[in-house]
Amino acid sequence: MRHARLRTASIAVSDTGWDMEIAESTLRQTVPRLAYVIPDFHNPTGALMPEEERLRLLTATRRTGTWLVVDETVADMALDVPAPAPLASLGPRGGADHVVTIGSLSKTHWGGLRVGWVRATEKMITELTAVRVGADMTGSVLDQLVALPLLEGMDRTLPGRLAELRGRRAALVDSLQRYTPEWSWQVPPGGLSLWVDLGEPVSSALAERAAAAGVHIGRGARFGVDPGTFEHRLRIPYTLPADRLDEGVRRLAAAFHDGVPLPPAVRRPYWVA
Repeated sequence: MRHARLRTASIAVSDTGWDMEIAESTLRQTVPRLAYVIPDFHNPTGALMPEEERLRLLTATRRTGTWLVVDETVADMALDVPAPAPLASLGPRGGADHVVTIGSLSKTHWGGLRVGWVRATEKMITELTAVRVGADMTGSVLDQLVALPLLEGMDRTLPGRLAELRGRRAALVDSLQRYTPEWSWQVPPGGLSLWVDLGEPVSSALAERAAAAGVHIGRGARFGVDPGTFEHRLRIPYTLPADRLDEGVRRLAAAFHDGVPLPPAVRRPYWVA
């Protein structure tokens, strides 16, 4: 969005979820052309938006004439709760015509299978198709042929995938408790990662030190719209086998406790013209 020179406005998502009062106020004040939201096991917090808040978001974006892009890429990763209904399905007839829903097989099956889809009104799909033809004609036909039987067999394969993720999530929590008891986190009801609080703003410095030890981790600042945000956080996925998760956390802990203090993030002036 920055590369396209668009102005962005953020809505905070905390450990307890979205503040819909602020979200509605921001929509009224900025009247954005487009809003992007991950209501299902939000990346990186893992938060799940309640149905009441989904309805409020639908109403608020419709009132401001804002296109609402709903990312359901991780919606099927429901580990402790039933999979949520698609947000667009909650609106009355014609009440969700401004919603564009996107999904992917990259989380349910394999990260290398970059096959996704879009659900929207017929008019919007026609316009998006025209844009796609002008950009690159089509995606990989081979990948799409692979995707078809996977989609048809989703009911058979997904339960095993979810059980595997539950085990890996438990393994990650166990490793964190053992190696870094001073860190804190909340276990999300779904999704693919923990949003870990380091207790001090050293996320970027720790990520650099960990990379030197062979652990590549998503520093918290990558997930904030404003510079310097979330420097006290790390996103740690639980998508690897338990032994690799344990080794990764052990190396992270060693980088954190190696005796040389991690420099905190320095807040530099940030000017907006």
